[in-house]
Amino acid sequence: MSALLIIAGTDSSGGAGLTRDIAAATAMAQLLPPFAQRSPALRPVVTAITVQTDTALEEIQPTPPEVIKSQIRAAAATGPISAVKIGMVGSAMAAEVIAKALAHSVPETCPVVLDPVLRSSSGGQLMQAADLKPLIARATLISPNLQEAAQLAPSASNRHPDRPEASGISLQARQLQQARQLQQVRQLQEAGADAVLIKGGHGGGAMAVDQLFFGDTHVRYDRPRLPRGRRGTGCTLATAIAVQLMAGQHLDQACAHAGDYVHEWLKEGAA
Repeated sequence: MSALLIIAGTDSSGGAGLTRDIAAATAMAQLLPPFAQRSPALRPVVTAITVQTDTALEEIQPTPPEVIKSQIRAAAATGPISAVKIGMVGSAMAAEVIAKALAHSVPETCPVVLDPVLRSSSGGQLMQAADLKPLIARATLISPNLQEAAQLAPSASNRHPDRPEASGISLQARQLQQARQLQQVRQLQEAGADAVLIKGGHGGGAMAVDQLFFGDTHVRYDRPRLPRGRRGTGCTLATAIAVQLMAGQHLDQACAHAGDYVHEWLKEGAA
């Protein structure tokens, strides 16, 4: 049986975190032929308990690192892990423990999708970008949004200051944006990530553009920007990609299909 290890925090509002991950994994798996007869097992690892509403992060209770380690060990002891999705980590120590536990319990060939959650959807700060270094080094794919990419690769962002995306910006400004993103991608790849998906949902303009970089390959995914977003979008996308990879999809197709699924989910929320 295929099994997805989901490492993340809880969200008492139900809009993000493990609740959203499990819902997204279940929905994505139902659309894939390999899981038509038997759904993949979902094995959650709780990194923190958060007290959240749709509009505010009120409290965080981190899970002790040794308990996180034990959860990963127990999940792996239950049966082989086919893919890993990592969301909220909570602290630098937790990141170190997770990286070491994965090295011990999960084969190197197992895909790991890292959603670098630095802030909650409701606006609260969850952790610092530098704390994620051990996990970036293990990531098959890291999926930052525009703001997270700037925090994860600050020297690239300082070299090419951020400018809001818009359909009417000048050619020079667009070239600066592209140069900044390439520098951010290089820094994340130098830190160990095999591939980088920079999400454009927080940008501007008529189209929301996600961009995948792996090796010398660059793939754009252009979708019409929707009038409203939803909480948990990053969780949903990263989890859907992990399920796609678990089903044997190539990375660029996994990102394409998962992105299309999230776009439809967003449209349902805006209806």
